[in-house]
Amino acid sequence: MRVSEGQRLGALTVLIASLFVYIGAFIHDRCPFPVFPLPWGDQKPGMIAVEVTGVRRADGVYFFPKATAVAELYKITGLEGKGENSGFAEAWRSAGAALSVTVADGKLKIVEMSSVTKLALGLPVDLNRATEEELSLVPGIGETLAQQIVQLRQQRRKFGGLEELTAVPGIKNRKLRILEKYLSVEPIP
Repeated sequence: MRVSEGQRLGALTVLIASLFVYIGAFIHDRCPFPVFPLPWGDQKPGMIAVEVTGVRRADGVYFFPKATAVAELYKITGLEGKGENSGFAEAWRSAGAALSVTVADGKLKIVEMSSVTKLALGLPVDLNRATEEELSLVPGIGETLAQQIVQLRQQRRKFGGLEELTAVPGIKNRKLRILEKYLSVEPIP
């Protein structure tokens, strides 16, 4: 039986590929990747969205129930949670239901999640806090309309509800229904 050059090359390729698979399986068994026990993509009503940065193994966006969010945040960052101190609790409450948490020097820094990230996650942007640039990112609102919304907000000091947007030229009830899924009015702390 005669073996052609192409058959030898094919057999060698299969052998090398099998060797790589075997070595990869061996390494994975000896040094498995850490499996993170918390579900991070479960976005349900009543959950708080938390974007974690500064912890290489845990960077990402998580959704926690409000009741367990602080404890779970300490758990994924690996920091020691010594109760909920007042400064931490105040920052947590003022940032709302979408937070960005940065871990630096063993401490948590909590700020409100950026509007870009909120919109990408399908979360509404607070009409009373959003800048002109952030509002222009909302589908259906351009730069001109964003500028008019900010001017109206400055005149009124704050919006009491989304229905007040109909006072802006170019926003009628039909457009308001479209914008409702991208905007919210949260109480200012």
